[in-house]
Order: sequence, then structure tokens, then C-alpha cells
Amino acid sequence: MIVLATPDGFSVTDQADFQDFHVEVGTLSHPEFVAAVGASDDVQPHELPRHLWVSTDFLHRELGTVNHPERLSGLEGMLAYAASKGWVNDAGTHVAAHIAVPG
Repeated sequence: MIVLATPDGFSVTDQADFQDFHVEVGTLSHPEFVAAVGASDDVQPHELPRHLWVSTDFLHRELGTVNHPERLSGLEGMLAYAASKGWVNDAGTHVAAHIAVPG
């Protein structure tokens, strides 16, 4: 599952792949990417370099987990694994993702 930055915000691609989770900058320049993060409620800065917090509500919306039980199961499994590694915030509302920087 990839969180992709676009000129219109963020979207989720590879929605059936729960083994790979990261954020891609897409075609945005560095200043555009920083502005997109700053304008987003779904993706927020993380204390570690090259990482972001991604809202679990955003992931549920993007994956349509209400109508897709297989996606719900996959997302819950991914979040449980992430939590076991300390990659979910204390409130359980955001999961950490590294930023894949092209180059």
C-alpha cells in the first residue's frame, strides 16, 4: 500500500498490498510536497526524518473498508504488526510511514 502525494492531496495505491507501506512524493517538488503535508489532515509530520504519520481514518476511507471486508482484514493485520513494532502512535490514530525519496 502506497500513500501517494499528488497536487490534489494524498491517495492510496496498491490497495491490496499490505506488506509494503510507505509514502511516495510522486511528481511533486520538495517545496510542493512540504506544502501538501502542511495542508493535510491525513498525513502529518513525524519526529523522525523521512517519516510521516498517516491517519488510520484516512486509510479506512481510501480503502473503503466499510464495503470491503478483505481490505479491512488486511489493514487491521498491517496495523497490528505496525503496533507491535511501535509504529502506531499512543492514541492508535496514526501509523508511521517512511518517505520513499526518488533518486
